[in-house]
Amino acid sequence: MDGKILICDPVDKVIIDKLKDRFQISYQPEITRDELLSIIKDYDAVVVRSRTKIDMDIINEGKKLRIIARAGIGVDNIDTDYAEAKNIKIVYAPGSSTESVVELTLAMMIIAARQLVNGIENTKKNDFKKLKGYELSGKTLGILGYGRIGHSIADVAKVLNMKLIAYDPMPVQYQDFVKKVTLEELLKQSDFISINVTLRNGSGYILNEGELSLLKKGVIIVNTSRANAINVMDVVKYLKDGTIGYLISDVFWHEPAKEDYEFEILKMDNVLVTPHLGAQSYEAQKRIAIMTADNIMKEW
Repeated sequence: MDGKILICDPVDKVIIDKLKDRFQISYQPEITRDELLSIIKDYDAVVVRSRTKIDMDIINEGKKLRIIARAGIGVDNIDTDYAEAKNIKIVYAPGSSTESVVELTLAMMIIAARQLVNGIENTKKNDFKKLKGYELSGKTLGILGYGRIGHSIADVAKVLNMKLIAYDPMPVQYQDFVKKVTLEELLKQSDFISINVTLRNGSGYILNEGELSLLKKGVIIVNTSRANAINVMDVVKYLKDGTIGYLISDVFWHEPAKEDYEFEILKMDNVLVTPHLGAQSYEAQKRIAIMTADNIMKEW
């Protein structure tokens, strides 16, 4: 065997099938932080998803670590700077869940715009009162974060006849049917905003009081990327006064909620939160597992 790999979070078993002939695999998808700290010293590589955080303390205990792998599209739950300073390689699976996240994003936009949740809840009570919603056609969609997922969202939204604008702080290529704008322009012009960003450790909020104050009244915000893109303390005000007509998010600041303001947000009528379903399709999980395993073997 080439080494020992610890898998800390639930992943598609295909990753084990691809690695087991070459590595000794320990699959512990419910391992606690304390348990991880006590055994990480025995492993050459560790695989995580979103639940497990690989911070400085864990890296220090991982005396044999050669690779930290994230079975997903971002690495913000890993202290990448510290790991790289220790000559530990970081691998992940970019692009593996794009289709799943794009489908969920568009579904969330429709759910919010057409009041589907309220309609379903009402009819379960035998209340067939008509609820009016909004079409996506003709509305302006602001794409905040214009990487792989942002590009794919634009492709689908174009078919729905949406007007498309996008902002990314990095130099990226914009499709010819998408208008490149500043963050301020995006916030002021958008009827819908799709947040598709990745954040590194220590990254500040992107949308704070100043940015949120620029929003068009009644905007629908969909966040399938990182909860910390939005300042949790500032967003409450704009949800209450209707500036944000609807916040529908697949991510939350603490999962599950811990703070009083988080419980307040969860109870709001214009908030819908799903439990991190973006990459939770059978197809995406298999792609993620295959790509993660391939990248581990490539970097070994």
